[in-house]
Amino acid sequence: MSSLKFILGTAAYDHQAGLLAELKQQLAADPKGEFFYLVPNHIKFATEIEVLNRLKNTAEQDPDQPYAQMKVQVLSFSRLAWYLLRDTPAFQAPRLSPTGLTMLTAQIVNQHQNEMQMFAGEIKRPGFIKELTQQLTELQTARIAPTDYAAIMERAQTWAKDNHQILDDVWQAKLKVIFLVYGEFVKALGDYQDISQIDALLVKYLQQKDLSHAYFYLDRFSQFTARELQIVQALIKNAQATTIALVLDRPYQNQLPDEHNLFYESGRQYYRLSKFAKQTPGVKQLADVMADQPRVTADLQVLDRVLAAQAQMLNELPSAPLQDSQSIQFFTAPNRVAELNLIAAKIRQLVSTGKYRYRDFLILTRHLDGYATMLESVFKAHEVPIFNDLERLMNNHPLVNLIEALFKVYQRHFATSDVMHLLKTGLLIPQKMHDDLGRPVTRKYFQKAVYQTENWCLQYGRTGDDWLSSQQWHFDPNVDAEELRHHPDMQKRDQYASAPLNVVKDYVSGLQKFFSQLDQAENGAAAAKALYGFLVNAGVVKRLEEWSLADSRSDLARAQEPQQVWQVFCNLLDEYVQILGQQQPFLIDEFADLLMAGFEAAQYSQIPSTLDQVVISETGIVQTTTRKVVFMMGATSDVMPEAKSATGLLSDPDRELLNACLDDEQFLPASGVEKMSNEPFLNYLGFMSGRQRLIISAPQIGNDEKPLGMSPYMIDLAMAFDCWDADKKRLKDDLPFMAQPQDTATAAWPFVSAPFAVLGTLMQVKRQALDDHQPLGAAWNFLSELMAQKVKRYDWTAQSLDYTNETMPLPADLAERLYGQWDPEALDARTQALQNGERPGEIAPALQHDTLYASISQLQDYYRNPYEYFLKYGLRIQKREELEISADKSGTFFHDSLDRFMRLLSEQGLTLSQLTDDQLQRLTHQAMAWAFDQQPQLIQLTQNYQRLAFRKRQLERLVETMTKVLRDQSKLTRAKNVVTEQKFGVMDLSDQGQQSFAPLIYPLDHGHKVYLRGRIDRIDSVELNQEPYLMVVDYKSGNQQFNLVEAYDGLALQMLSYLNSLSHQLKLNQQSAKIAGALYLHLQNPVFKWEDLSGSLASEELKSHRYRGVLLNDRQLLNDLDQGFDNFKPQILSLRAFKNGNIKANSGMALVDESQLAALLQRNQERIVNAATQIFAGDTSLRPYRLDKRDGLQYSDYQDIYRFDPMLDQKNYRDILLTERDVQEKLKQESQGEKHE
Repeated sequence: MSSLKFILGTAAYDHQAGLLAELKQQLAADPKGEFFYLVPNHIKFATEIEVLNRLKNTAEQDPDQPYAQMKVQVLSFSRLAWYLLRDTPAFQAPRLSPTGLTMLTAQIVNQHQNEMQMFAGEIKRPGFIKELTQQLTELQTARIAPTDYAAIMERAQTWAKDNHQILDDVWQAKLKVIFLVYGEFVKALGDYQDISQIDALLVKYLQQKDLSHAYFYLDRFSQFTARELQIVQALIKNAQATTIALVLDRPYQNQLPDEHNLFYESGRQYYRLSKFAKQTPGVKQLADVMADQPRVTADLQVLDRVLAAQAQMLNELPSAPLQDSQSIQFFTAPNRVAELNLIAAKIRQLVSTGKYRYRDFLILTRHLDGYATMLESVFKAHEVPIFNDLERLMNNHPLVNLIEALFKVYQRHFATSDVMHLLKTGLLIPQKMHDDLGRPVTRKYFQKAVYQTENWCLQYGRTGDDWLSSQQWHFDPNVDAEELRHHPDMQKRDQYASAPLNVVKDYVSGLQKFFSQLDQAENGAAAAKALYGFLVNAGVVKRLEEWSLADSRSDLARAQEPQQVWQVFCNLLDEYVQILGQQQPFLIDEFADLLMAGFEAAQYSQIPSTLDQVVISETGIVQTTTRKVVFMMGATSDVMPEAKSATGLLSDPDRELLNACLDDEQFLPASGVEKMSNEPFLNYLGFMSGRQRLIISAPQIGNDEKPLGMSPYMIDLAMAFDCWDADKKRLKDDLPFMAQPQDTATAAWPFVSAPFAVLGTLMQVKRQALDDHQPLGAAWNFLSELMAQKVKRYDWTAQSLDYTNETMPLPADLAERLYGQWDPEALDARTQALQNGERPGEIAPALQHDTLYASISQLQDYYRNPYEYFLKYGLRIQKREELEISADKSGTFFHDSLDRFMRLLSEQGLTLSQLTDDQLQRLTHQAMAWAFDQQPQLIQLTQNYQRLAFRKRQLERLVETMTKVLRDQSKLTRAKNVVTEQKFGVMDLSDQGQQSFAPLIYPLDHGHKVYLRGRIDRIDSVELNQEPYLMVVDYKSGNQQFNLVEAYDGLALQMLSYLNSLSHQLKLNQQSAKIAGALYLHLQNPVFKWEDLSGSLASEELKSHRYRGVLLNDRQLLNDLDQGFDNFKPQILSLRAFKNGNIKANSGMALVDESQLAALLQRNQERIVNAATQIFAGDTSLRPYRLDKRDGLQYSDYQDIYRFDPMLDQKNYRDILLTERDVQEKLKQESQGEKHE
């Protein structure tokens, strides 16, 4: 006769004591007995230690002597199967790991893609194969067979008919596909063992073997899967005695508990098992035993009753004054990091009392993902050892990334992004390799070369076949080989710069040998052998061992990761070869997909590096009940209680309908709705896990900076224990959000911990004291003195308190050497001497660094932010190249195209306004072809990357639009083009003989000078009263507008500098032409909506390309520039004309008289001289301008270097307070001879 006994009681009572009392009694009564103490696998090791310790404490022997117990086995279900079946032939069959099962599922999906149209959009989604495998294993654990499909569908039809409903077509389609795959899955397993088959073997063993002397004790199970329930039933039926402990307030023999009952899930298990015992002949259910030995303190027993009442949503919760105010505590923190700091400090303080060890603490939360990135760093600072109980996936390990990238390199034919992904894993290092200069290629050399090569490839668009080319790469791909041969110094520089590129290129091209082996592989076994051999020969195994050895010195858990990942990889290859190694035809892509699917399910084995650690876990994971103190952190309303629906292939309604169509012994694991109903019980077990103390905490701000509310559990419990202020709706005696300078010792105590952690808090407090101009209190003064003695880095850290984000100016002599170059007159004399065949004399030292050669845009950068000018043109720090057609490249293309277009007109004697559409198109295409020839790297980029090819087509369409606009504009103006791309300060002998205008050279203090160079996009001329007026036109890809304030300040020097250059050249040429102004033309290809068109498309295009800038306010001049003035509708200038003769400038346009224009040009010269003077003086101040809502930090590439805080560094802004009216007034005064700075 077999027996079944339950030991019941709430979580406040010691169920294990009752089980061990039974065990000890039966151990004494049956000398032949075998005793099995079964617990969830997660707590098997800890429970074994606890059980043996408690048996030893009750044994009649010397407590100092070792204790052994051969008859008692502490096991999980899986270990029970191993223990009982290990010598049976069936158990010796080859088995598949969870990763192997995932790989098998992926293979089935690949073979049946046509039948899986239901999931066609999901198949390639990362995680789908893993979810499908989990679904299949769920069916197995639910004891559902593939052959049950027909019966399930038949019951579903009956259910629909009885409930007057129509079966969902989507549900039927899902089930059909899942059972199709499930059938293939079970069939493919064949002679292999998996967990469900092992469970079936165990049930069979238990039913056939004599278990008359076998005793089983089940502890810490609150629910069973269908397979586990079958095992438990086999134990009850066949073992001599089975004793089950359940966290349950009372027996439920005749009916299930109410669904809102806190103990519903464990009550359902009791009901099922009790019913089974009653219906099974030969099984006697003994009287239940209520656990009566309290496991927790009196205060936690009250908590037990409060939680039970809270789950039933009673209006009034039981309460009692705490016997120990420390036993149940609550606190909030500003964020998760602060919360962890307070917890870590508290643990360290408690351990320091000598009453606790680190293993006495358990930190729980509903989900750890919100804390994952900060746990290690925070607890390390507090010197608190931790063990993160959460399982971690391997899919981000460098070895997994390497294998994924290796196959992508093969599949996508050496795409540079894949090549770099492969090399950046750090696992592939050339062995015994030298570069072209004979230097050994070390790990450090190669890693640096990889990043250099990536930048170079992005800059010049190298990818695909470029990696396999027999031609060596040159750092400057446009270098002339013949020129290199005749210039040894240039050749040497090229070799030095190109050597790292060719090291990487040669190594990558060597991958072809491995890929050839894959191509020649006849089956999966050969491919697996080739892959394994490649990784070994490439030194990957050796590199993993080096990593493991390096980590073992500081982090034993991390040191095990490389070997774990390598072992998983080897197991994957073994299982792949076993299952699919000889399958034909062999497809490399499928081989790669299967390996990655296997890695998708792989997890690290969690092995504590020491026994004395704080365990950090989640409430959904079963825990031992031996810890003294539990911290329940993250108790926020979004996760406690949690409201989530089921994730996976079957939704909650899908699962509920499927469950309704199963036999009584078949049931799926809990759905999302059922899990939600069980949330109170999970949190209850978490709250009651400790024996002495519970501390509940919640952050007020999440990682996304959004506010979080306290959990209802936390609020209700705080109210029950008189820790809640109902009026203020907050906790009583909450911990301070942050330390304050005047804190008393009591107020500062929560922040006291390990020296390094205290140091961080101390610096924050000192900073606040400085900002608030108040002294430190006695508590923090004492800690400051203590830290100065204990922490070596104290003085260095304390220096941060005096830190200000200010730069140091350069010494004037250093600035001169950094920016100054040869005097232009001395340089001209030297050049002339060389041309005359004379030996040039030495340039005097005073003339070697006296001239600042600059473009206008460089000086504008100075006014934007002097420090940016220093970084950009002093230190020459450049932004990393990106795989884009940069603004510089596209701008050059636009300018070259339009310049060539205008020159073709001149060469062919054509008039712009009279061009036909065909002529316009032909000239435009010729101009663009010429422009592309000037940038061969642009063609290279667009040939290799479709995205950039599309961008190239956009550039072409824009030029086509602009040439059409130029033609249409020419029909509306009397202005004629004089010259395009006119340089000043530059002599380019290759530019078809076009002469450069003279440079703008301005004298500075201390014998310095500034030499300005540049290029004017276009100069137009219009004749007024038989006198030519000249205008500068500048092409802009952005919607540039003329801003008087920016021009006056120096932020917009360009247009006025061009006018100064033009004016200077006219004086040199003794020409009488006048300056009319300067205009911007926006280069764009606008898109119009049909409903927004008020006129023809051509007229709308003209409106979108109106000129903006500064012009003389002369009505006749304006009429000649824009003939639309004739009917008071300007077409090409951003002006408005009124019938009374008034003209008003639109935004971005300024009208000035000649004296104001002259004042602007003079001001422009002064700002240039000022900028150059300050640069030579060594000005590197971090002073970005601020004007309205714009400032000098926007769009800057150097913000990571600035470390500029807009809140703390307000005083560092150079605020421009002038308005346009102020500038107009100043110009008026300056034109009358007054000066204002």
